[in-house]
Amino acid sequence: MIGRSTLGAARRRLGRLRSDIVSAVSPGGAVDTDLAPGHPLRASLHALKSYNALRSAEAGKSIRDGNRVLNFHIALDHVAKLPAGDYAELGTYRGLTASILWARRAAGTTLYCFDTFEGFDERDLADGRLSQDMEKAAFRDTSLDLVRQRISGGSDEGLAFRVGFFPDTFAGLEDKRFRLVHIDMDLADPITAALETFWPRMVEGGIILVHDYRSKRYPMAAEAVDRFFAARGLFAWPLNDRLGTAMIMRQRGMAD
Repeated sequence: MIGRSTLGAARRRLGRLRSDIVSAVSPGGAVDTDLAPGHPLRASLHALKSYNALRSAEAGKSIRDGNRVLNFHIALDHVAKLPAGDYAELGTYRGLTASILWARRAAGTTLYCFDTFEGFDERDLADGRLSQDMEKAAFRDTSLDLVRQRISGGSDEGLAFRVGFFPDTFAGLEDKRFRLVHIDMDLADPITAALETFWPRMVEGGIILVHDYRSKRYPMAAEAVDRFFAARGLFAWPLNDRLGTAMIMRQRGMAD
């Protein structure tokens, strides 16, 4: 009998092979996108290619989502210039995007990673549009040790894990301010709770990114984002990565 770990390893090897093939036949000098000479993000193309390879390996199929990396780098380069604020990610899963945030954070800041590290909590699965069995099995193939190693190579420098049900895990951080928050929680209730918690604590010029804004599987992500900001007379800007990301920048005079 072949174990699940063996099948998972085989799937990841196949994903890496597919990604390598796709990259090999891409136009010269481009991986997912082409950037003009002198473009400040040309240096990000290596990170983009690495992300695609890792994402494909974990999914067991070729996934090209380079624009997501570029969007992260644009936001991270912007907020790095701000005078204050930490970073947060809600829905860290296996640490792939958190590793991007951690590596590019401003000096002296902390990245807070919020996750159950056991998949969705039952309290967030009330939406009747969800396949309960599928959602209950999703995102469980992770661990705190795996994520710490991937993000920082095992170091806790500038890294803090908040393990458990959000917003309970926010306790003790009420006086913190944030410059960039990445929300990848898929479902309406946790996304709404994250926005309610972090939006009032964003510094001026700080950015919130919410993934799955164009997801067909999780349309509740966009519903939660649009409902939250519409109530404040605000609009999120949709970015063009694979599943869509909503971006909003905190500016002076915006309502909490």
